[in-house]
Order: sequence, then structure tokens, then C-alpha cells
Amino acid sequence: MIAKRGFSFHCSGQRCNLTRMNEGEIVDIAISRIGERYGMYRIVNPRADAAMMKSIHKYGQLFPAVCVKAEDRYELIDGFKRLRACRKLNKPVLRGKVMGMSSRVCKAAIIQFNRDSKAISEIEEAMIIQSLYREDGLTQEEIGAMLGRHKSWVSRRISLLTGLNEEVQEDIKLGLISVIAGRELGKLPRGNQKAAADAILKHRFSTRETAKVVSYMLSRPAWEYDAILYRPWAIIEREKAGPMGLEAKLISFAHICRSVSEKVRTSKIEDYHYEPIERAIEAAEETIIALKETR
Repeated sequence: MIAKRGFSFHCSGQRCNLTRMNEGEIVDIAISRIGERYGMYRIVNPRADAAMMKSIHKYGQLFPAVCVKAEDRYELIDGFKRLRACRKLNKPVLRGKVMGMSSRVCKAAIIQFNRDSKAISEIEEAMIIQSLYREDGLTQEEIGAMLGRHKSWVSRRISLLTGLNEEVQEDIKLGLISVIAGRELGKLPRGNQKAAADAILKHRFSTRETAKVVSYMLSRPAWEYDAILYRPWAIIEREKAGPMGLEAKLISFAHICRSVSEKVRTSKIEDYHYEPIERAIEAAEETIIALKETR
């Protein structure tokens, strides 16, 4: 049973519903005793954090956070922006509502607490659902019953993360890349997502600009991706549709050469057949001669 602003979260078996009830106990908790185990399922938004810090500095903490008791400390379920703001403002305590529930119910509660206010993104929901599915061993039907959702909704959330590169997921969690930009990157093959994410961060592209770059990449063959990301601003500015033809092949060739060089330095040459090595040397030498003739 979980309470939040006049509501509680009742669980019967795997099924959970919100019903009206009395508020839970609200106490002042030393910030040093608050853990952030469940913070891994929330995405940091620097702008939202700044707004929260400004609000608490001016008005104080308006709403209590929600915690569960964990032995001699507390684990935060809802109120991570409030906790970060209080820490930065050097406040010693956080006002919180203390609940008692299992780990799986805590995860489900994070979604339920933030659903009405739309304060939780699809990717955050996906991270929680993936954890319930993989770590807690619940079936998609059981998760759907806990959250009052159909199995197909659960399945869509799980597939959202399945299509995202782990490094890109981490960038999203840290707030380096927005959820919307992450959704666009998820359209690319997993092996190309991190390079695209790095280009977006380097050039500080907006979500709309990110969508343009991703859309253009998907319209071109995969061997052109390195060349496109070498000069992605060309697509944004519409001055030219990015490197194509020989120029694109030359940029890709440079990337391949560096990759081969690094692999050779870190590998034992006897692990490879000499025939492909000789063929690669011959092709590289012919390319070098042809390129020198263009000078």
C-alpha cells in the first residue's frame, strides 16, 4: 500500500490499483541517510533540476518526497530532483513520506506516481519495465496487470530499449541526450548509434536537427554513415546533402584504414591467413598510387 497526495497504491497478487485513503507518515529525513538505488530508472534533466533548485531556494520544499525504509537508511522512490536541489543548497534534511513495500512494487510505483503529471518519459518507463521483466522475473502479463496496462503496451516499452545502444542509453540517463533525440537515434542500427550520438553532442544539435540527420542517414547506404557524420552540419544547413560519391568513399576508407591499423597493433599476426593480408596490402598500395597521381 502506497500513499501519495490523498491516494494509495494497493496490491493484490500482481495487480495494483490507486484508491483514495489517508496520507502516510511524513517525517524529516537526514539527507545523508537517503539512498538513490531507484534513481537509475530516472533521467537527469539539467533544466528541470535548475528550476527545482530555484523553487526550493525561494519557497522551500513544497511537497514531500516518497521513500521506503531500508534497514538503517531510506531509499528514495519519488523526488530525485528535490533531493539533488537540497544537496546543492546544503540543506540537511528532506521532508519525505515513508512507505513499506517490496522492490518490485517500488518500481511500479515510480511509474504510477508520475503518470498523471506526465513527469516520466517512455524511456524511463521502459527501464523500469525491463528491470521488472529481467531482474524480478515477472511476465509481460503480470507487469501489465500491476500497471493497469495491456501486454502489448509492456512489449512496446521493452522493445524501445532493446533497439538502443547501451552507451546511448547511458547518455540519455545522464541527460546528455534528450529522450526525443534518443528515440530518433534508436531508428539507426545499434552499431551506428553511438557515433551519431557523439556527433549530436559535439555540434549541439537540437532534437529537430537530430531527426534531420538520422532521416538522411537512413536514406543513404550504411557505408556512407561515417562520411555523413564527419560533416553533419551540411545536412542541417542544406548547403549540400553531405559527402557523396568518391568523397564519401575516401572518408570511409580513412576510417577503415585506422581501424585496421589499431587491430593489427593489438593482434598476433600469426592468427590471420597471409592471403587476405597480401590482398589488403596490394589494394592499399594501388589506392595510394592513384591518390598521389591526383595531386
